[in-house]
Amino acid sequence: MQTPFEILGVPDNTTDEKIKKAYLQKIRQYPPEQNPEQFQIVRTAFEAIKTQPQRLKYQLFHSEVPSIDTLAEHILQAGTPHHLTKEIFTKTLLDSFHKS
Repeated sequence: MQTPFEILGVPDNTTDEKIKKAYLQKIRQYPPEQNPEQFQIVRTAFEAIKTQPQRLKYQLFHSEVPSIDTLAEHILQAGTPHHLTKEIFTKTLLDSFHKS
């Protein structure tokens, strides 16, 4: 099954603007009058990831959860300073989801 990112043809770390642009391009390619099923697939994908909070929610709840070993490896590879901040941990966690 394709992810919303694959359906819209955008990377999972893209911006709201690029997602909207990809969505509009797909809608022109699959207008609802000519291809209602594909239109609905594209629309659903867009609604799932159209904003940064929605993308984060999708990535957290619809991605395979990385193992603790994978998380630790990504943290060590990131050259994390001795003081692990919430921002660094969150970024490392999200990066590990993208690579899983």
